[in-house]
Amino acid sequence: MSTPTTPFVHSLAGRLFLYGVVPTLLVIGGIVGASASDNYRDAYRAEERLLDLNADGAAAELSLWNGRWNDVAATMALAQAEGLFGRRKASSDHARAVAEAFPLTIGAYVIYEPDADGQDAAALAGTEVPKEAMDAKGRFVPYWYVPSGPATAERMLQLKPNTDMETLEYYLGPKTGFAQTGKAAATLTEPYLYEGELMVSHTFPIVRDGKFVGITGVDRSLDLLSQVAEGIRKRVGGDVFIVSAGRRFIAATTDRAGDGAGPAALRMREVTASPYAALAARWREAAAEGTVFEDLDPVLGERCLYATSAVAVGGWRVVVRRTEADALRDARSARTRNILLGVLGSAVIGGLLFLLARAVSRRVRGAAEAADRIARGDLSRGLDATTSRDETGQLVRSMGTMDRNLNALIGSVNDASVRLGSTATEIAATSREQETAAATVGSAVSEIAAAVHEISATGVALVRTMASVSENAAETARAAGEGRAGLVGIEEVMRSLDRATATIAERLATIDERSKRITQVVTTITQVADRTNILSINAAVEAEKAGKSGAGFIVIAREIRRLADETASGTLDIEKIVQQTRDAVSSGVVEMNRFTEQVRRGVHDVATAGTQLTAIIERVNRSTESFEQVDASIRAQAVGAQQINAAMTTLSGNARHSAQAAREFGVAADDLRNAIAVLTEAVARFKLKA
Repeated sequence: MSTPTTPFVHSLAGRLFLYGVVPTLLVIGGIVGASASDNYRDAYRAEERLLDLNADGAAAELSLWNGRWNDVAATMALAQAEGLFGRRKASSDHARAVAEAFPLTIGAYVIYEPDADGQDAAALAGTEVPKEAMDAKGRFVPYWYVPSGPATAERMLQLKPNTDMETLEYYLGPKTGFAQTGKAAATLTEPYLYEGELMVSHTFPIVRDGKFVGITGVDRSLDLLSQVAEGIRKRVGGDVFIVSAGRRFIAATTDRAGDGAGPAALRMREVTASPYAALAARWREAAAEGTVFEDLDPVLGERCLYATSAVAVGGWRVVVRRTEADALRDARSARTRNILLGVLGSAVIGGLLFLLARAVSRRVRGAAEAADRIARGDLSRGLDATTSRDETGQLVRSMGTMDRNLNALIGSVNDASVRLGSTATEIAATSREQETAAATVGSAVSEIAAAVHEISATGVALVRTMASVSENAAETARAAGEGRAGLVGIEEVMRSLDRATATIAERLATIDERSKRITQVVTTITQVADRTNILSINAAVEAEKAGKSGAGFIVIAREIRRLADETASGTLDIEKIVQQTRDAVSSGVVEMNRFTEQVRRGVHDVATAGTQLTAIIERVNRSTESFEQVDASIRAQAVGAQQINAAMTTLSGNARHSAQAAREFGVAADDLRNAIAVLTEAVARFKLKA
């Protein structure tokens, strides 16, 4: 009988593939796709942050430079306000020193208002101040500058007067600002071309006694801006634009190829007149919000990322641009690489899972075929050995072990059935012998049971007798116990009486002590009365000596003596009463001591009688306990006799049952022979190995 073929979809390999391999590949694909998407998004954001940081860094650097040059102009103005103002020769030398000290300085200057120091006419007529430091009217306007031309190792400064500056920003800005606010503040001009040099002016007002009297300033080249922009371009791989507060390009790395020449150059062009006019508004918004945005570049025709940042000092704006293709080239390469690796890994994992599923299916199919063969009773073939360590390998090895054990078991059962046949015959003969022996034992047990019944009846009568004796002994013990309890109560009463007499004796002693104190007080009062009597006599004598003026004192002295006599008389009575009280208390104390001693002897006698009665009660209790032990022993003997009687009755019944069981055992032996025949027939259906 062949095993039916299972369709692949319903097979173990098909289910493992559908429910294991396919979901695993889908999950891996989802994870790889999500990871690639997250990496791409992170790279995009990292590029945005990098552009934003570079823009902020460039803006901070430009703000630092502008602030430093503003400080130079402010320092020159402060020097004028603190002592140089009016000292034209020293002020001119100071401007020259500033121009020499800073290599990027194109020029340094001081400009006074017309005749602000009151020296215009005198200076024009004198020789101390060079004529190049003044205009035609003697106004102090020295300008130390570096002439344009080839750079030399040594800066050759020249002096000339500043003219026609009244309407220019570098002079009009600080003057107008001070007039409007009343505060001195630095002015940074819009970048401008001067003799082919792109530069800006940093100026600061000179204020004396709250009045604007002129300006100080420095001009510097903006070549540094191109260097800063080029450095950022090299770091981020994108172009950099620097826009002034007046919305003109003052630096652009896109001009580097033609050095700023040509119609496509952005340097000094208005933003609104450039191809980036449409993006200008978004640049301003991004600079205000500090964000990075993406848009189509009008010149490159590609989508680009733009980061902008405002320069705090000067109002300039830095714009960093990088094409999306360049910015995300690494991210896209990484995404493609991750997807390829994911596909390759999924293919490898899918192949491994498919091979594993096929191997597992093959081992399980082999185990199923073996189980079907064993179920049919075919034990003539074994299972193929496997070295797999997983559960399917363990299943195949277990099936092989079961096959071998079943072979051995069926063989053993076959041999045992033969031996059981002969054993069943022997059991039948033995059962007949047991039936005869059981009948003999039953008659003997009946005789023993009759004898035991008589013993049990005798034990019951003896138990009743001992119960009566034990009850009498218990009554005696209870009566003795009650007597002992009475003696204990008497003893306690005597002890209480002893304590009460002691208390009374203590209180009488206290009364005696207080009587002594009263006697002392009476004695004191008597002494006071005697002294008072003596004093009254002395007072009467003195009053007699005083004559009429002492008559009143004589009356008082007599009254005092009378009171003293009465006090002495009363005190004597109190002393007699107290003495009588003390005598009575003393005799009471003696009588109470004698009574206390008698009570103590009574307590001792009661305690002795209680001890003797306790000894009697203990002897009675011991006798009662002995009777109880004898009673318990007799009861136990009676119970034992009854148990023997019951056991013999049971034994008699067991003897009858044994005889019956022996007959049934014979019947079971016949059934066993029939079962062995059936077992032999069933084992014959299995085909065992040779």
